[in-house]
Amino acid sequence: MSRVILSAAKDPLKICGIFLRQGILRCAQDDTVGYRHSSVMLILGIETSCDETSVAVLVDDGSVLSNLIASQIARHQPFGGVVPEIASREHLEHLMPVLRESLKEAGVTLDDIGVVAVTSGPGLIGALLVGVAAAQGLAWGRGLPLIAVNHLEGHVFSPYLRREGAAIPLPSRFFSLVVSGGHSSVYDVRTGNKPSITALNRTRDDAAGEVFDKVAKFIGLPYPGGPHVERIAKGGDEERFRFGIAQFKEESPDFSFSGLKANAIRTAREEGLAPVDGVPRPDEELRDFCASFQKAIGDQILDRLTRLWPQEGSEAPSELALSGGVAANGPLRQRIAAWGAERGITVRLPEKIYCTDNAAMIAFSGIQRMRAGGVTDPTRVQARSRMPVGG
Repeated sequence: MSRVILSAAKDPLKICGIFLRQGILRCAQDDTVGYRHSSVMLILGIETSCDETSVAVLVDDGSVLSNLIASQIARHQPFGGVVPEIASREHLEHLMPVLRESLKEAGVTLDDIGVVAVTSGPGLIGALLVGVAAAQGLAWGRGLPLIAVNHLEGHVFSPYLRREGAAIPLPSRFFSLVVSGGHSSVYDVRTGNKPSITALNRTRDDAAGEVFDKVAKFIGLPYPGGPHVERIAKGGDEERFRFGIAQFKEESPDFSFSGLKANAIRTAREEGLAPVDGVPRPDEELRDFCASFQKAIGDQILDRLTRLWPQEGSEAPSELALSGGVAANGPLRQRIAAWGAERGITVRLPEKIYCTDNAAMIAFSGIQRMRAGGVTDPTRVQARSRMPVGG
């Protein structure tokens, strides 16, 4: 089945046939693709960019009716990171059951869905193809519009989702800080009739979440590393080890965490913090190391935010929205909230369920794209491992 679906990724007729045999589609009665005539629009979101299989159902005001995630952490833990081939196979196995259960939890059927939104990139190409193929089949086979969503744009809007009720209204302009396993960037987001998302910096090498994972692996902590580093760091001395902040000769505000990764691993090796017989050292020194390392990541993030935020007296956004997997880190959330309070800036911290990759944020971003006229012909959507924001 995996070879059939992946090889059919660019042929919606084959894709439709695959899912028709699974009993989840009805054929469109004509070639017209348009919205259902209803005062309420339901959006089905699909997310398979990396190692979470997720399907969500949202109302067009951002209310989340369901948002189910099948995690692959247990499958990838033995390898200390995500294995692309395993991720793709897991998506193939879990996507249809998660889809059915998400519809059931929302109390709807596919007949109630008015539009499909899917992550088309960036991400692992094999993983993306599974979600895109399913979304193409659903949209084409049932005569529904399809919205291709940039995964990073999903993160950008995720802090405005709530567990219950409609989404928080979007401001006309806000800055978005996305910190995840593969991305760390600040964006200038403008909503309204002509929405735009402009990257203000980028990650030159390793992203924050990736560095959490790699340093955690070296000191013997399980994947994903961030939550385990945070757990051990509690009560540790943040000043015990000094790692510094990466700087560039041209004074660029870009992120760079590879130097911190190398420094932290070298320090851990010199201090004898590597695990013994696979068991992490449960001592105070390891606690201080994790606290200092965690603080160093936050130091660089706050340094870049401070440098990028418009100076007093110039045009400035009213809000800062934090998102991405690393946004679940408690100390980072506290530091950014305090940073915003000092400057009179409203800081939007996402519900932790919306920090990880999830389909609710994809559906919500799809709503924004739909309002801006971003509905796509299902036969033209392609999975792309690399995709610029706004692409």
